[in-house]
Amino acid sequence: MDYGNMPVLKWEGAISAKKASAQIHHAEPVILQMSEDFNMSVDASAYGCRDGKTSGSHIDCNVESLLKTLAEENAQPELAKLATVAHTAGQVVDIDTDKRRIIIHD
Repeated sequence: MDYGNMPVLKWEGAISAKKASAQIHHAEPVILQMSEDFNMSVDASAYGCRDGKTSGSHIDCNVESLLKTLAEENAQPELAKLATVAHTAGQVVDIDTDKRRIIIHD
């Protein structure tokens, strides 16, 4: 998937979650750029992810369970709320652990 034309949103908690939620409600993809200290270490296979082009990228993951796990691991309750919104909208998530990006799309 080409991420070049997707909007990138620097994650800043509640305000970012609100903006990302609006994107999702309009069935538009969004890339969340997480901070350097955000822990993205997960067992991708546990979330139904497929391998991406690089060792740090995982695609088409279960959006609700993966985002809720990342939210819990990083004490980001807004991300857990966004997980529910994205799940309800039928979205999936790709993660790029090397670049600290979370890509929510259909």
